[in-house]
Amino acid sequence: MFAYAEVHNEVDNCSLVPADGTSGHYARLRGPLERAVKLLQARHPTVPVTYSLGEPWPDELDDLPEQAQIAHLHSYVYGVLGALYEAVGLGHSTEAAPETATWPTPELAAMLRPDASVFADYQPDEPWRLAATGIPRELFYAHDWVDPDRWDLWLYENYPAHRQAMRETLASWIDSVAGFARRRGVPAVLGEGVVGYTPLLTRFEEDAVGKDIAEFVVDRCLAAGFQGVVLTSNAAPHHPMWHTDQDWMRRVNARVTTT
Repeated sequence: MFAYAEVHNEVDNCSLVPADGTSGHYARLRGPLERAVKLLQARHPTVPVTYSLGEPWPDELDDLPEQAQIAHLHSYVYGVLGALYEAVGLGHSTEAAPETATWPTPELAAMLRPDASVFADYQPDEPWRLAATGIPRELFYAHDWVDPDRWDLWLYENYPAHRQAMRETLASWIDSVAGFARRRGVPAVLGEGVVGYTPLLTRFEEDAVGKDIAEFVVDRCLAAGFQGVVLTSNAAPHHPMWHTDQDWMRRVNARVTTT
């Protein structure tokens, strides 16, 4: 067990380090993150320091600055969830939302609860907070008003076509990060994952299929030498899974803590 500090969450997916014309996803981060990590290390020399990355780009990992003392990445594979986002007119991660003629789209409207708010009247938060999150109002609307059963049904019906590709992608990310950590001589940690950003009351990532994916990731990370692994980002105190699936969480977490 070890503790460490991050200079910022998902430095590649925020405006902390704006685009500077540098090609690639990580090269632009080198200078700013070198300075940030050195500053924290100077102020807190007894605390390991790193940054977290939200998008694994295996071919570009060596573009990252060398000062970080932990290789901390997030791995959201999306796969079938990404296909659902696209089908209802949403974007995700670095994937822009498709062009839509109306909002909500007919596909999303068919999944909404009967008491769903009219989108024009929907204001999930103050404007400055919406701007700060970087998450579009449309995504909040879908997550707040979708019928969880209809959302999950679409995922279950379409999952078989994506199953193998999702596993192969996750495996390649994990193995690439493990290799990167070995080259740098630092521990590898999976800080978030595994499927993607799901509405609070949906259960795809918490039930049989999602747990199968999560256990696949835990086992692959441990086999690759990771020293820390989340079970799934939905297994957190502010999610229902924290209260509904404690036995599963204890059992799988024991694989991590006893390795």
